[in-house]
Amino acid sequence: MSKKWFIFIILALLTINIYTLIVIYRFKQHNVSENMKISEIDELHTLQLNFETNIENNNIKLEDVSLKDSLGNLLSLNDIWKDGQKQIIVCRFSESYCESCVDFSIKMVLHWVESIGKENILFLGTYRNNRIFNKTKPMYNIHNLTVYNTVALNLPAEELGYPYYFILNSDMTISDLFVPDKVTPTITNNYLRMINKRYFTAK
Repeated sequence: MSKKWFIFIILALLTINIYTLIVIYRFKQHNVSENMKISEIDELHTLQLNFETNIENNNIKLEDVSLKDSLGNLLSLNDIWKDGQKQIIVCRFSESYCESCVDFSIKMVLHWVESIGKENILFLGTYRNNRIFNKTKPMYNIHNLTVYNTVALNLPAEELGYPYYFILNSDMTISDLFVPDKVTPTITNNYLRMINKRYFTAK
């Protein structure tokens, strides 16, 4: 093989390698751009859903809501308040909801237990019987927190079919309702951070 052919082959291989690297780089940049677009669409959807849902549910008063504890004892939602308590955050879920969505929603709240205070967090589930409900609580790691089984609430948010949070005020009105989305965990975390700062951080 002549020296000229040898040099030509080397140059050709170098050209192919450089071209391949450029194509790979552009492909990666395109994927990053596409992922950013998808992420922005997901965030926009989460914000839009919560904007509408919060307006629909804001300031509704919860009345005659009965709760059932782990032993099957009945009590009223009005009975849960401690002296001087003005607000609590409620994590609402049901056995009919998407299990991974429930798991995500509860885990996000659990990250904030120390900051918000476990006495200020209420988990309200809806399960067809207490036996199933009691087995579920350790699975979600909420068995040592305030958890009750209850019926459907008189809120439009119940029709969503997804877990949601809201602030329950001592006059039994709700505010700041939020539907967490496992696709946009940052928005959910920001909601919990703002709720903690507004209601549960000592001023």
